[in-house]
Amino acid sequence: MTSVLAKNVTQKARKDSFLSDVRAWFVWSFAGLFYLYQFILRNSPGVMTDDLMRDFSVEACSLGILSSFYLVSYVSLQIPVGLGMDKFGPTRLLKGAIFLCIVGTVFFALSDSFYLACFGRLLIGAGSTCAFLGSLKLATNWFHPERLALVVGFTLLAGKLGASFGQAPLAFVIDALGWREALLYVVVPIGFLIGAGIWTFVKDTPPEGPIEPVETVDTSLKTLFIRLKDIVVDYRIWALGGYGALMYVPMLAFVDLWGIPFLMKLYDVDRVTAGSVTTMFYIGAGIGSPVVALISDYLMNRKFPMAVGAILAIICNIAIIYLVDVPLSVMYVLLFLSGFFFAAQPLIFSSVCQLTPHGSNGTAVSFTNMIVMIVGMVLQPLIGWFLDWIWDGVMNNGIPLYTIADYRFALLSVPVCLLISLLLVPLIPETFPREKKVEE
Repeated sequence: MTSVLAKNVTQKARKDSFLSDVRAWFVWSFAGLFYLYQFILRNSPGVMTDDLMRDFSVEACSLGILSSFYLVSYVSLQIPVGLGMDKFGPTRLLKGAIFLCIVGTVFFALSDSFYLACFGRLLIGAGSTCAFLGSLKLATNWFHPERLALVVGFTLLAGKLGASFGQAPLAFVIDALGWREALLYVVVPIGFLIGAGIWTFVKDTPPEGPIEPVETVDTSLKTLFIRLKDIVVDYRIWALGGYGALMYVPMLAFVDLWGIPFLMKLYDVDRVTAGSVTTMFYIGAGIGSPVVALISDYLMNRKFPMAVGAILAIICNIAIIYLVDVPLSVMYVLLFLSGFFFAAQPLIFSSVCQLTPHGSNGTAVSFTNMIVMIVGMVLQPLIGWFLDWIWDGVMNNGIPLYTIADYRFALLSVPVCLLISLLLVPLIPETFPREKKVEE
């Protein structure tokens, strides 16, 4: 009789655990879809470079500034949003954020001046700030710590899917409708659907409370700023953020903005074809994010995959930018591998969460993400400035004509940043949960 009761209790516990997992993934999925959506918005200038330069009468540096306005607000709001996540929870901020993204997209699509377009990008960046932070804050409330790297991996998978949609598929829609119409009639309605899901289904915590109990219930501003000070002076957070920022350069500087025009020039192809090539980076990163997280969990090590990822990313990006006479089919493979090796970068976020108290996770992740995105905010216009500096002044129908040599000179920053990221690895601590090691 006792054994039967024990068996029933075990079966009920397993069923409850399964239902809890399903519920957690369902709630997280809407934040993940928001992260997917904001990547479409982030990447959209990369597939409309010629349209934007022609419509707003600007050159490469100004286009880089226009694109980076997204990053200006995204970076500036990281810490306030992180503090808000820890004080108010992620749900309320996610609801407002998706609305900001939609409004910003409408402003950008309807803009008849360069400055209004910049304002639209500023609003999009402000709303997008909450997508990744909200996903991770929900994850810390709904999932066990051992699952965190996997959830981060799937969050990044969602983002890379969105980035993929923002390449060749968006380029196809733009060719069919025009860039303004594509944003207004396709991208904006998608945002409304995701927003409806967030407003309806997303909750801060399970009904029974967070999976991991918070060590303190004090969420006063004084306490939050004390925690922020502890995070800011922690060299381990800076090392992880620096590594993450420099590993992010191939995406922010190459794939998000300058990769498509570079490939169009290199292979004399249209933007849909070039977009299909850069899409391979996001496919590789999307597949790689959960795979690298699982490998990290299997090895019970975060630091080693980071080092290997940096080394392989250096090799791959040098080949992409500087290898001569690479067939287009091989370039598809190289971009896929570059994305797959980039997937070591998201491990920094699970590491940061495990270095900081549960109640400070939102602030810690936001501060780390701010460090990561600052590099992109600087490099997108900087690469444009390098292009304008070395450019010979030749134009065609109001569009500057940059040579392959111009692009290769400007993109030298990509492998240089990756090399520096590798040099930071010795400063990064190992953060895999010790409790799991002991139990196993």
